[in-house]
Amino acid sequence: MQSQIPRSNFTSSLFHRRSRTKTPSAAAKTLHAHLLRIHLLPHAAVDPKVLLLRPHPCDVSRWNSLLSALARHGFCSPTLRTFAIVNSLGLPPDSYSFCTVLTVSFSSKAADLGRQIHARAFRSGWISSIFVSGALIDCYARSLATGDASQLFDEMAVRNTVCVNSLLSGYVESQRWEEGLFLFRRMPELELDPDGFTLSAILRICADAPAVSLGLQVHAYLCRRSGLVSEDAFLTSSLLDMYGKCGLVGKARFVFELAGQEAMRDIVLWTSMLNAYGRNGQFAEVVETYENMLSLEIEPDEIALLAVLSACNHSGDVIKGLYYFESMWRVHKMVPGPEHYGCVVDMLCRVGNLPMAWKFANEMMLEKDYNGCSNLGVSVWGALLSACRDSGNIEIGQFAAKMALELDPNNAGIYAELSNLYASVGLWDKIGELREVMKVKGLRKDVGCSRLNA
Repeated sequence: MQSQIPRSNFTSSLFHRRSRTKTPSAAAKTLHAHLLRIHLLPHAAVDPKVLLLRPHPCDVSRWNSLLSALARHGFCSPTLRTFAIVNSLGLPPDSYSFCTVLTVSFSSKAADLGRQIHARAFRSGWISSIFVSGALIDCYARSLATGDASQLFDEMAVRNTVCVNSLLSGYVESQRWEEGLFLFRRMPELELDPDGFTLSAILRICADAPAVSLGLQVHAYLCRRSGLVSEDAFLTSSLLDMYGKCGLVGKARFVFELAGQEAMRDIVLWTSMLNAYGRNGQFAEVVETYENMLSLEIEPDEIALLAVLSACNHSGDVIKGLYYFESMWRVHKMVPGPEHYGCVVDMLCRVGNLPMAWKFANEMMLEKDYNGCSNLGVSVWGALLSACRDSGNIEIGQFAAKMALELDPNNAGIYAELSNLYASVGLWDKIGELREVMKVKGLRKDVGCSRLNA
């Protein structure tokens, strides 16, 4: 019956029984066999002797081997439970133990768990280790607990660039751009040099803030670093993306053309260029760049296809848009996602081809990832509903409204759009029914006003 025990509870329950048995080796072998059977460990990963654990301080290295194997294979819960067993047996965890368990803590984005491990590291004295503190900062940053990460960083006696990068990534993800820029400007004071990751994060802040002048300074710094931009595809893409978001498409193209031969083979670089053109309304250049990429036999990914589909959508080039969409599975063997379907639906709605737009919207519903994209679904069905209002197509419009409201029952905008559709064909009684439904739900249409009338 052991095979019926959940994976997350097996390790804990077995070691609880092991503490009361006189044959620890038998319990260890049972645990090892079970871990192999459920693929928690590969056959050669851990020797059975590693699991012959005894509550003695010298055995912490054996526990570390088990922690490492569990964490390496992505089993967060068993790793955390095993670490709890280490503490319950009175074994003193070391730097390796803390760093290993923190890798699964930030993968599950558990800031509270990180604080508990932080307290344990503080009591044991391992908080003074730059590796443990750095792993804690990374845990906090990935959980967006940037306040805890920043406080720990300031309390550290010794810091390195890795710690700066971890904290900086937290600032970027939580959109705390001013703190990120302040941290970057502190690096000379801390006698730390930025690396490629640091500069990429700063370029992202410059793009989102935006802070073009600092972005130009970073570019100049990179040029002085003996062609670092042309060698690093990721860094080049970050610089190109920064210029694109700031509207400096010419500079983005300049960076793109100066990229090294190896970087030019990277799809990320091409995608950044496609997005730079697309953000600035240069849709013909998006298509041209995409075709150049294909001529060099660089295989596109889903993001590149979305960029070129979006360009066709905004330029109204339906024929090319449908061709690129069909090429996803026919040529590149990719499964279109909800975003790709949504782009095609919007493109067809813009030219008034409602039957085909309705067909693509229904196909999108069958996609396995659709349920996780409710906002996108509402947007797609809303676009179809709006197009039906312009053409007076009641049948498709009512269906589109129904599907949108199933995803977001309290979306007042969908009710308002459906009311406008009814008004366009004179169905006043339907409008009255909608108003009653909105009244019952406590919804109301947002009232707009101009500056002259406000």
